[in-house]
Amino acid sequence: MRFAALQAELRRMGDTTRGLAALGAALRLRLGKVTAHPEVEAHLADAVSVLLPGGLNGLNEAQAVAALNLVAFALEEARDLFERPDRPPAWEVRDPAMLQAQGQASRAIMGGLVALSAERPALAAALDGRLLDVGTGVAALALEAATQRPSLSVVGIDIWEPALAIGRANVATSPHAARIALRLQDVTGLDEVAAYTLAWLPAPFLNRAVAEAALDRLVVALEPGGYLAVGLYLPPADAFGAALAALRLTRNGGHLWQNLEMERELSARGLSAVETCPGPPSVTFVLGRRM
Repeated sequence: MRFAALQAELRRMGDTTRGLAALGAALRLRLGKVTAHPEVEAHLADAVSVLLPGGLNGLNEAQAVAALNLVAFALEEARDLFERPDRPPAWEVRDPAMLQAQGQASRAIMGGLVALSAERPALAAALDGRLLDVGTGVAALALEAATQRPSLSVVGIDIWEPALAIGRANVATSPHAARIALRLQDVTGLDEVAAYTLAWLPAPFLNRAVAEAALDRLVVALEPGGYLAVGLYLPPADAFGAALAALRLTRNGGHLWQNLEMERELSARGLSAVETCPGPPSVTFVLGRRM
């Protein structure tokens, strides 16, 4: 009986996996990357319309490319887990399209911080000063920050050279290149003092020990009155989704923080006005201010 239940669950999850692949295939066809047999294409369209009422109608080319990159990343991540469950935890993404897709998702972070600043004048002032973007990657967040805040200057640091190389190219072709500087640097080696009005830390991408060391450095790097904004991953409410989220973060070298846990870390380092705030989808902010 237990094996029968396993078989049923495997069939259900197999359909979910094939549904993701069908969406990716439909996006590739839409973008003209491949052609398909007419009958296959027709059934593919039927499957997509069941998954998404209206199908892919309304997507522009940039949105279709971004969606395809996310599908490719999910499938590649699943393949890597299946084939290499024994590999050490680490961030190993090198594919430029996947790095760009991951980076573009971070643009929403700045919108979330700007929205919070509407009721926090001190945060609004910090957003017009100097931002340290830890884990800048392809510099998507840095570019969005410069776009939304014309007086803000940004320093982005990262230790993953494949992403930084793309980030440098992205910055070089933007109208904000003069206000953005990117550095190959580990946040745990940061030695600046009172240099930034705002620091951004995407905590789930760091293991616990590294995150704690990063917090120590970032508090010192803030100007008096400056803000530290820590991003936490908000896992799905269901137990299976939460378990998969923890697995994914751990395999990528990160840690699944709880809000109260991070609030205690910020308070222990002397930050005031520590609070948890809603962010964009799947993200929670924990804010603290250096006095």
